[in-house]
Amino acid sequence: MGLLSRWFRAVPGQAKSRDLEPIDLSTFRYDFHSHLVPGVDDGAPDLDSAIEMIDGLVSLGYEGAVTTPHVMVGTYPNDRSTLTPPFEMLQAAVSERHPNFKLALGAEYFLDASILSDLRNGADLLAPGGRLLFELAFGAPPEEGLLKEFVFEAQVRGFQPVLAHIERYSYWHGELHRLKKLAELGVWFQVNAASLAGAYGREIQQVAETCIDSGWVHLLGTDAHGIRHIDALAVSRVKAAVHRLAKTARNSKLF
Repeated sequence: MGLLSRWFRAVPGQAKSRDLEPIDLSTFRYDFHSHLVPGVDDGAPDLDSAIEMIDGLVSLGYEGAVTTPHVMVGTYPNDRSTLTPPFEMLQAAVSERHPNFKLALGAEYFLDASILSDLRNGADLLAPGGRLLFELAFGAPPEEGLLKEFVFEAQVRGFQPVLAHIERYSYWHGELHRLKKLAELGVWFQVNAASLAGAYGREIQQVAETCIDSGWVHLLGTDAHGIRHIDALAVSRVKAAVHRLAKTARNSKLF
């Protein structure tokens, strides 16, 4: 069963309006947000699973990926020392199978007091191309002062803060002016291909499309935890919002 048919079976109720001819995803070049490092978070459980996802990215025209394991105190206590050995194992396997596919080790940092402290203390953070990916809690909005301090400290230290899957924070769906403020502060936004494919429901899809139309989104990512997210990327090729984002996305210059 192909990528498209697998995903359409998994998400039978997704919206199919305004679909276009599939876009050539090689335009995006690199996947910025993925969980490919085996056995370190809730992403790829083993090397075979990671390779399966990378095979899918290659088949869709991608040149490389920044893999971004979770870093979260108490849940995923990762850092460069814990992530480098399994990443290098993955990199070696990929170089044999897809010699031209590039991999970089990043991280998806959970916004809390610890990441702010790390920034202030000059910790060795994982941010390929200077892009520092962070995420918020899904259940409740962040404390405003903490968020502003994080953005400020990241920028002062030469990082480009990138907020992961901006469309999935439902507490801001009725307050999109808050996203506008973050964009005006210089935060880049990333959206998930699965959201644009309708995997998380119409409301999240609409918010993702609105953010793209507002010019706030800089990066398309798979947020790949499993092959289902690569399938969603394949489906997203026909979405008008992906066509629009391809004209302004900044997935390149990561390596």
